[in-house]
Amino acid sequence: MLLWIALLPAEASSSPDQEALDALSLAWWASQFTPRVALLDEGVVMEVHASRRLFGGSQNLMRLVVQGAAHLGWGRWACGPTALATLARARHGRPIRGKSNRLDELPLSTISAVQAHEATLSRLGCKTLGDVRRLPRHGMSRRFGAALLLALDQAHGTKPEAFEWVQVPERFDLRLELPGRVDNAASLVFAARRLLQPLCAWLAGRHSGVRVLTLRWQLDFHRRDVAPQGELVMRLSEASRDLGRLHRLLAEHLSRTTLGGPVGDLSLHVDEIEPLSIDSDCLFQEHSTLGLGAGPDALASPAAQRQQREALSTLLDRLSARLGKEHVQQAVVQADHRIERTQRWIPAVDAFTSTNKAHTGSTSAQKPIADHPQPGWLLPEPQALTLNPLQLLAGPHRVEAGWWDGQNVARDYYLAHNDQAGLLWVFRERHVQENQSSPLFLHGIFS
Repeated sequence: MLLWIALLPAEASSSPDQEALDALSLAWWASQFTPRVALLDEGVVMEVHASRRLFGGSQNLMRLVVQGAAHLGWGRWACGPTALATLARARHGRPIRGKSNRLDELPLSTISAVQAHEATLSRLGCKTLGDVRRLPRHGMSRRFGAALLLALDQAHGTKPEAFEWVQVPERFDLRLELPGRVDNAASLVFAARRLLQPLCAWLAGRHSGVRVLTLRWQLDFHRRDVAPQGELVMRLSEASRDLGRLHRLLAEHLSRTTLGGPVGDLSLHVDEIEPLSIDSDCLFQEHSTLGLGAGPDALASPAAQRQQREALSTLLDRLSARLGKEHVQQAVVQADHRIERTQRWIPAVDAFTSTNKAHTGSTSAQKPIADHPQPGWLLPEPQALTLNPLQLLAGPHRVEAGWWDGQNVARDYYLAHNDQAGLLWVFRERHVQENQSSPLFLHGIFS
């Protein structure tokens, strides 16, 4: 016997177009649990029999579906052996217990094919679906058509149901016509949220997140020197499908955007997505769960690391949106033997993404940057040393590099010590005139 779940909106939508969009969005979201999702009248039905084992059993699966759908505004639900029966129970809305836990006890309005003839059936004395089933089938077929009998048979499982399963598209491209012209970019935030909700549902169905999305708008009236359309490209430091995060970040960008004229419609586009990693449950629970108090190991758990990473990523995104991408930078390591070129500064959003890929893309141990000590402080320009006495502790460490970019260096580095300055990183130039020795240059200080 199959297991179906039917979902209905908690409140009626304001327009048929919005109702259709909400139903399609929920179908995309439900595709993360099963590929067998269909639109049925005003509801969404999903067959989850084969997915129970993947989500920890029927009860846990239904809990995930019901709680997630409730956050999307679909608070009415039911489960059952057929799609039509499940939808009928969801429409009924009230819990069914005892002997009344049967489809025959439901009112006529719970199945659309029966509701279409509710007035006539009521005059015949029918109040429930069971009353309709007890009528002579031959006479019902002639008077009401075959669709009514077929719907009853399918609801009771005596006839097979056939659906066209919802397919999650490969790309996201959605347009929204605004109810009125908008002159201020900050006022587009509310309308943009109506596009972000289907986007997050689509990403959930694809088990993915987004790092780059494009919001475009079309101007109703514009000057000759202004383009008839505009766009905003929003980049995230880490792939996400969290509606709250995307909405807040988009609001930051729109508050700093100037429109060239009144906007009549919006559209949201996403071409590339990234799979989102799912943290598996730990064999041993964290100390706080066991009542022993949270220790240092709790911070190293995958869940804690993910929360810290998401918090940092959200902070970098908001700072970059407010101050500008080029004003929030971070140093990253690059492969170069010249110590002054072993790091470079790039926008922190890009640096954070590169760091995440480096950590998640390989499980092998990270190799050290160098096999010799590295000073904590580096001088902007090497300075000739006048310190005396100076004791050389280790070296020379020879560096010859830079012929490929015209910044060639040839140096012998030493780890040195001075009673007043402490540990120093000094070098001698190797390319000097014959019969001459290079003075020592200070390049770094250990601290």
